[in-house]
Amino acid sequence: MESVGQLTGGIAHDFNNLLAVVSGNLELIEDAADNGRVRQFAAAARRATDRGAKLTAQLLAFSRQRILNPKLVSANQLISEFQELIRQAVGGSCEVKLRTDDRLWLCRVDPPLLETALLNLALNGRDAMPDGGVLEIETRNVVLDEGAVAGPGSYVKLSVTDSGCGMPPEVRDRVFEPFFTTKEVGKGTGLGLSMVYGFVRQSGGHVAVESAPGAGTMVALYLPKATQRPDAEVEAIQTQAIPGGSERILVVEDNEDILEVTSAMLTTFGYRVLCARNGAEAIQMLESGQEFELLFSDIVMPNGMNGVELAREARRLSKGIKILLTSGYARDVLERHGAVDEFPIIDKPYRLADLARQLWSILHEA
Repeated sequence: MESVGQLTGGIAHDFNNLLAVVSGNLELIEDAADNGRVRQFAAAARRATDRGAKLTAQLLAFSRQRILNPKLVSANQLISEFQELIRQAVGGSCEVKLRTDDRLWLCRVDPPLLETALLNLALNGRDAMPDGGVLEIETRNVVLDEGAVAGPGSYVKLSVTDSGCGMPPEVRDRVFEPFFTTKEVGKGTGLGLSMVYGFVRQSGGHVAVESAPGAGTMVALYLPKATQRPDAEVEAIQTQAIPGGSERILVVEDNEDILEVTSAMLTTFGYRVLCARNGAEAIQMLESGQEFELLFSDIVMPNGMNGVELAREARRLSKGIKILLTSGYARDVLERHGAVDEFPIIDKPYRLADLARQLWSILHEA
């Protein structure tokens, strides 16, 4: 499993770099095109890159190696916005029922991964009901005592229950094993529930399964209740128009295609951009006396200095310089250098609007 995890990380890094080039150029085409049909085609292709990014996130969730981007989430709101996709995915022969607690607590999780987990559970429920049936999604607050499998504490319980065939104990006990599946060859990878398990455990929660032959299956996610309140200021920034700026930004990236599209993206928002292809080149520019307000660097760069080392040296050479790092997958590098929470990071492939907002936020922080 350790080898599989390492392989997954390598695939994720290279695949996300490819997606970053495709997605970034498609966004630029959308913005620049005068022809409505061209914009339509570009938007359709960009949505495919978004799905590709979610697939990579699933692979990392499976191996519990994804760097999570947790946010305060209302599971009720997420399900409400996501339910139409679930209904389409399970098909017309399955009735989807929602039972939600109006006073549900917030939880702190990665929203796209929670959506992916919910969809995986819904699809598993659909497959257990080949002749149709009822799929029920329920949310409620629970407080568990000492001795509970999930551990004592306050949780948001999100459960998905189907009226399908159910599972015997020997199958139920193995459902979270990677690559374990009871489906025919070509009908399933056996990764769905292991991805769910990895994501929930990495989020500090627990997963429970109740099932018996002929009695259906219930899978419950126990997500720890959030202790902090929503940040109104951050929410306000996210609802505003995409901000721009005029600051000088040093962009460091060893992939020429990504460097080109990132430079073009930032220039469209008014930033003055200079580019470097590796850490050594970036250091020369910083030592030359040129002033930069922000360093935007890839983390994983072969043959020399990585992004973490460059960021630390940049702070030494240029007092007050702001830092934003990026990568398709960089967990190993961050852990090796003890920098998991040292610098802000935006994952590849990033949307133009998300990059602009994060840059603005970093440049204008106190």
